[in-house]
Formats: sequence, C-alpha cells, structure tokens
Amino acid sequence: MPRLLRGNAEGTLDTKGRAAVPTKFRPMFDGKDNLVLWEPQGQNQPYLLLTSDDYFDEIVERELANVDKADRADFTREVYSHMDDIDLDSASRFVIHEKYNEKAGFTRGEKLFFIANKVYIEIWPLATWKAREAARQRERPLLDYTPDPVSRAIEEDKPHE
Repeated sequence: MPRLLRGNAEGTLDTKGRAAVPTKFRPMFDGKDNLVLWEPQGQNQPYLLLTSDDYFDEIVERELANVDKADRADFTREVYSHMDDIDLDSASRFVIHEKYNEKAGFTRGEKLFFIANKVYIEIWPLATWKAREAARQRERPLLDYTPDPVSRAIEEDKPHE
C-alpha cells in the first residue's frame, strides 16, 4: 500500500507560475511521470495534485457508475477537460498554468498552502485558507468536527463530579 500523505505546508507561487511540492510530500510524487493538476470547479476552490493512475481511475470509475448511460460522455468530457498533466522538474516544481490562476484566486509571488489528504494534495492561496479556517472555527471548533475515540474514551472514564 502506498504511503499516505498527512499534514500541511506553506509554499510560494513564483513569478514564473511555478510551485514546488513541499519537501515533506515529495517522496509520494518524486519519480512519477503521471501527475495531474485538477482545475478547481468554483471560485476559491483548491487545485488537487494527485497521481493520475490508481487514485484518479478509482474516482472516475466510482462516479461514472452513478451517471446515466446517456450522460457518460458529458461526464468524462467534464472531468478530463478540467485537468492537465504536469511534470516535476529537478527541484520538484510544476507550473500552474495562467489560465487557472484567476479562477483559483492565485497571484504570482503569493504564498500557497498545501494540505495533504491521504493520496492527493490540495493547494490553496494561503490568505484564502486562513480566512476559510477562521470562519469555520467561528462556526464550529475543530474538536466538534473530529470525532476522537481516545478523547471520547477518556471523557467516559472521567470521574463524575
């Protein structure tokens, strides 16, 4: 089983439109020639950097099974037209094409935020991610989002006052 990606890291979209895979995530992507950058489907949505082989094929097959036969060509066109194959250079950098920057809210020279999600990386403008997280924290603290069986077990064993 491939190693799962965990954690987050900051980076930069340089003036040439390149971003580098953060060092901590490189082992998952180095040496692979089948990476895709999946275009965001709405304003201020992340790019998804992922391998195009097993994981991507699994997503498409699962979703395709839920699509009516008459709509399958439209579905696959929509999926595949919103992604680009990318190559990593010797410094593990890849180009985020200018055509995507406005839609994603990226500006050259801007700080980026990379979030691991098991087998892909979400890429966000750092300012957008911070604003999103601040709003989410006001609505519902992280502990309310993340069921933690260890904390729950400790809480249940706590002496009653």
